Amino acid sequence: MFSMPSPRAALAPVLIALAVAAAPAAAVPPPAVAAPTESQAAFDARMRWWREARFGMFVHWGLYSGAAGRWNGVPVKGSAEWIQRNAHVPADEYARQMLPLFKPQPGFAREWARLAKRAGARYLVFTSKHHEGYALHDSAVSRFDAKDTVDRDLVREIVDAARAEGLKVGLYHSVIDWHHPAYPYRDFARLEQPLPHPLEKAVPADDPDYDRRANLKAYQDFLQAQVRELVDRYGPIDVLWWDYSNPGAEGETWRATELMAMVRKAQPGIVMNNRLYRSLGYDDPQGSLRWFDRAHGDFTTPEQAVPAQGVPGVDWEACLTMNGTWGYSALDHDWKSSRELIRTLVDTASKGGNLLLNIGPRADGSVPEESAARMRAIGDWLRRNGDAIYASRANPLQPVDWGRITAGADGRLFLHVFDRPADGELRLRIAGAQYARLLDGGAVLDTRRDGNELVIVLPPRLPDADATVIELRAQANR
Repeated sequence: MFSMPSPRAALAPVLIALAVAAAPAAAVPPPAVAAPTESQAAFDARMRWWREARFGMFVHWGLYSGAAGRWNGVPVKGSAEWIQRNAHVPADEYARQMLPLFKPQPGFAREWARLAKRAGARYLVFTSKHHEGYALHDSAVSRFDAKDTVDRDLVREIVDAARAEGLKVGLYHSVIDWHHPAYPYRDFARLEQPLPHPLEKAVPADDPDYDRRANLKAYQDFLQAQVRELVDRYGPIDVLWWDYSNPGAEGETWRATELMAMVRKAQPGIVMNNRLYRSLGYDDPQGSLRWFDRAHGDFTTPEQAVPAQGVPGVDWEACLTMNGTWGYSALDHDWKSSRELIRTLVDTASKGGNLLLNIGPRADGSVPEESAARMRAIGDWLRRNGDAIYASRANPLQPVDWGRITAGADGRLFLHVFDRPADGELRLRIAGAQYARLLDGGAVLDTRRDGNELVIVLPPRLPDADATVIELRAQANR
């Protein structure tokens, strides 16, 4: 992902996110590109399933999963998928130690897909290749791939398993590659905001034999070739989740216009994020929405935080971990509770966004029980209250201090009660007679008017400690 994990933040109890101690990037405007040529109607049609899904499962899995947070037996603080960089391991040594540990068990992909389905996720996005450069597919332009090392096309297995469960499928693909010899890390290390690399502390001095232009072109060609393999071989791909860029290494550094055009030609219905350009979202979640430009991609991706508010006309997806790392770490036990995660999903939907919640399987593909249990708990809640999340719209009313509000396309409102007010009443500035009932079970609640406010009388005890949902509709529409 975008950067190394940061410590848990002590935010309001209804919002669980990770704080990042970094200066906001919003002061630097994003690069200018041509306006999109797609009509708004065509764009809305392509985005419809994604907007209605609201919840997806992210999977970070690669060679780093075998390290489990340690290098040569020594814990590397905050490391999982970033362990090669954080331990400053050269590519050949990293491959020598990590490849023997990566042993996917039979049926791992089916386990992931069934877990996503059980959790109520509508789509599954997984790392086809992370920054370490190890590709999970059968790549003709690299031997650092699953086919050449474990004799399996793991992308094929995962895509097929996701489709078998009725899930939309997405591919995360890093434009960073710490293994490829042409990856121009020495150039990126000199940027004001460098792209990290395991050898960044030993950047070579200027070498008269180093041809920057030729080196970059060789890497761009490799990047294009691997992405073409992914979009050409596996049938319909629903999401391409790029990662990531910094000022000075973005956009045409990756030949982004050509890359996106190639992907859209092969996959006309695909949805792409905007991380071929500036990766605003980790250090400035609200800025990632404020600076969004549809020419950079279809949606933006605030990371490890839910923005304070949505922005009309901007599609966004908050991507979060359940603990502090994306990949598997045997050392990271800082798990968010199921309640925290459910409330984060509600908060995201109430602002018009999606939640992409991550699991980090072990090197054999098995899912830690801590992750699986939390996904199952979310699924249990969604089975009772999914009408208030799927295809929902942002809160059309003022914010409330007792929870969150989502809206249905049919005019219904859904009141997600996190904390029961001391007087046991909810007050909303909303006109007309209203009918209120618990979404789970259908029990009707008493209502009355108090001036211009609607008062809803809660039961003595909230029936769902995670989030009790009340369906509110006009009396005429009962």
